Amino acid sequence: MGTRPKISVITASKNGGRFLRQTVESVLQQTFTDYEHVLVDSASTDNTIEILEEYKHIRWISEPDRHADEGFYKALTMTRGEYIMFCCVSDGYLYRDWFGKCVEILDNDPEVSLVYGLAQRMGEDGTLGKINRPNFSNHPPQQKMDFFPFWLGTFFVCPESTFCVRADVFKECFPKYEPTGSFLQNHALLSFNYNFNIKGYLPYFLPVVASYGRYHHDSNSAKLVRLNKIMKKQYHAAVVQYGNELLSGRKEHIFRDGQSNVIKTIEPGELKSYRQKVLDYRINRKAYLGKKRTGGLHYWIRKFKILMGYFVCQRRIYH
Repeated sequence: MGTRPKISVITASKNGGRFLRQTVESVLQQTFTDYEHVLVDSASTDNTIEILEEYKHIRWISEPDRHADEGFYKALTMTRGEYIMFCCVSDGYLYRDWFGKCVEILDNDPEVSLVYGLAQRMGEDGTLGKINRPNFSNHPPQQKMDFFPFWLGTFFVCPESTFCVRADVFKECFPKYEPTGSFLQNHALLSFNYNFNIKGYLPYFLPVVASYGRYHHDSNSAKLVRLNKIMKKQYHAAVVQYGNELLSGRKEHIFRDGQSNVIKTIEPGELKSYRQKVLDYRINRKAYLGKKRTGGLHYWIRKFKILMGYFVCQRRIYH
């Protein structure tokens, strides 16, 4: 077992053998080498086990589970690292110094709990496609505490294929998978992002294309696409509710460092500034996220709803 590694890379797999070697090799090509790779396989029937047996450095188990998120949760319980990297079996890393860059930030800034970068799409044949959120290179999102109103207004989800998180924070915010009707237990990525932000932990963005996320024919079934839409609606509604309660003065928000120590509480006198920022982010959400703005009636209806929500929040403050 040796000493505690700096990073634990966790992977969940089910019949992903056709991508597994490229994923593992992308980890092995990192210039930073103080890491362990932990993989939980869901009783694959393809060549996954045969490939895993070739890589002696991977700690792995293979047993049935109900969902990839359950596999990731099992992998998380097996980790020993100080920081956690989240890597799906069909994804991998493009920037060879990514692990080292993440460690540098987390080691030297105790306020930061999560480092993330840019991800690039990859086709089933390995062809690289467009970069997600390319506008972040020239217009990066706000950092640390300033990220919080950005999140409240845009519902931004940190790309899981890039982020590196302090292990204790990850374990606190990552849900134990349960197939319920709520995104908080049924969609680990959305749940983690929600928990991370409402608990007051701070992210840090690096303008680097760190990883690729592969799109393949069996990655999103029609049933999964419908479920993801439902989960995203629930996530958006939960973020809006949390924001409205905070901005109307009914909820207190505390910022924490990477050791869970309180570093700041949003004061009542700061709420007006927060309300203005969140309103701007919500109205111009597509622009801030690098999407083409939807014009016409749809845009004005959406803007009207956001403004009405803002005025309702204002009325609650004075009544």
